[in-house]
Amino acid sequence: GPGFAEPFSGLAVMAPIAADVADAALMVEALLGPDPRDPDSAAVAPAEERPPASLTVAFSLRWGLDAPVDGDVREAVERGVEALERAGARIVRRDPCWPAGVTETALMPLQHAGLAALYGAAFRRDPALFDPDIAAQIERGLALSGAEVAAAQMLSADVARAFAGFFSNADLLIGPTTPCVAWPLTKLGPETIGGQPVPPRAHAVFTPLINHAKAPAVSVPCGTGRDGLPVGVQIAGPRGLDRRVLRFAAVVERTLGSQGRGADA
Repeated sequence: GPGFAEPFSGLAVMAPIAADVADAALMVEALLGPDPRDPDSAAVAPAEERPPASLTVAFSLRWGLDAPVDGDVREAVERGVEALERAGARIVRRDPCWPAGVTETALMPLQHAGLAALYGAAFRRDPALFDPDIAAQIERGLALSGAEVAAAQMLSADVARAFAGFFSNADLLIGPTTPCVAWPLTKLGPETIGGQPVPPRAHAVFTPLINHAKAPAVSVPCGTGRDGLPVGVQIAGPRGLDRRVLRFAAVVERTLGSQGRGADA
């Protein structure tokens, strides 16, 4: 994030992991807004007067992606959405439409090339200094062509345009934060999700595209899955409407309060 070298230039932000939405909102108020020292900083829309119940909130179980979801996560999130509907939220079932061919893998040349630019020289001097997974990414970055990196940059821009367009007919979008609950600490990622074998990054399938869209998002507890492990619901909104996202997150927290605590903006 800011203050540290980042391979995804322009995407990283500083944001809180908080005990509740109010704490997250307080920290965000201290952080947000333009800064003359940061050319990527932007103004954020003021708080809205419209009540949260007037918002059209789209719900997408898979965020418009062909991705498996574990049954316990699906059930927890759907129960949460039903509770929000009973509490008066205006929920519609609607998937975002992403650019053709978009996957996290298709965007990863940006990270691989960035890691190679930052650490390629040190890696060449002593590969043993690097975690094997990071080392593999640096090696891929060193082998990429400029055209491959540019293609990923253009796809990232297409993702941002597609997500902005989604909010022509919805005020917010919600869905699972992850398609699975936590896995054993000894593993890089779950081996299966939804009964299907998956690659190591499959647990993070629902968050990277929101980052590429440069849109605000927050994760709020939404019950538990297997073994009592927490499930999160991700709330995303149009770029610059961070306060709208946090205001609805507070509604979700109040409505689902018995299902867990904590917020990750």
